Amino acid sequence: TREDCRKGFILDGFPRTEAQADALDRMLEVEGMALDYVIQLGVQDDVLVDRIAGRFSCAGCGEGYHDTFKQPKAEGVCDGCGGKEFIRREDDRAETVAKRLDAYHAQTAPLLPYYRAKNQLVTVDGMAPIDAVRSQIRDVLAGDADGQKIVNGRD
Repeated sequence: TREDCRKGFILDGFPRTEAQADALDRMLEVEGMALDYVIQLGVQDDVLVDRIAGRFSCAGCGEGYHDTFKQPKAEGVCDGCGGKEFIRREDDRAETVAKRLDAYHAQTAPLLPYYRAKNQLVTVDGMAPIDAVRSQIRDVLAGDADGQKIVNGRD
């Protein structure tokens, strides 16, 4: 209801359960609003675990890195501040990610048919390069998903 949301808003990671989805729908209905799209990033579980578990950052400036995709230019030295101390979030451990995925499959994945039935679900190819994923999401938000509710055939 705030002014900065009058033209739209994005909910990231919410709702996570059907009860939350029902409550959100009721709240939006009271405000005379409805969701335009629910965007699912289609990513294989094993790839997601690797992507998340490989993340680390500079303890000094927060610059982000990855074991596979983005190493510091000089080993053990932050590109941003020259710091030599790096940290990994506890939430980014492979075991933690696997538990979160189990919870997703048990609680949140059942929402996909709910939003598919409402013709709101759009799945973008989260396995594509990041620029392509960004482009797909922008197309959806601009209302230009090639007239399809499933982008790139993923579901």
